[in-house]
Amino acid sequence: MQAAISLGIKALILKAQNVNKLKTIWYLWYLWKAYKALSCLPEPTLENTSHPNIRNLIQARDWLLENCNLSEDRRTFIRRIINFGIIIYDYDSPWRWIIDSLREKLMEKTWEKRGYDDKRHYTWWGNK
Repeated sequence: MQAAISLGIKALILKAQNVNKLKTIWYLWYLWKAYKALSCLPEPTLENTSHPNIRNLIQARDWLLENCNLSEDRRTFIRRIINFGIIIYDYDSPWRWIIDSLREKLMEKTWEKRGYDDKRHYTWWGNK
């Protein structure tokens, strides 16, 4: 399933420039199938995961969705994507190394606070 999702996304990105409408519809259908496959994945919880860092990821997911005032469809989409990342992190050691390395590299950098240079007021975010 992971390979199918990756292939669908890669195919859409790599071939998007030179496709006709029929192929575009086919790629969108393939992405829709991948999205539906994400809905079949089990919900990662503290009880059904094994890696210690998963607790942090689950708590961050719950915090984000608690403070995000988007429509239920968009929140469901965000939840599915985050759950997929949590499952990959818990199950697949190479991806865990990649994600941990990225996190370590980001922690070395300076990071501007949320809202830096924003002129808009976002009503979809509950935590100010």
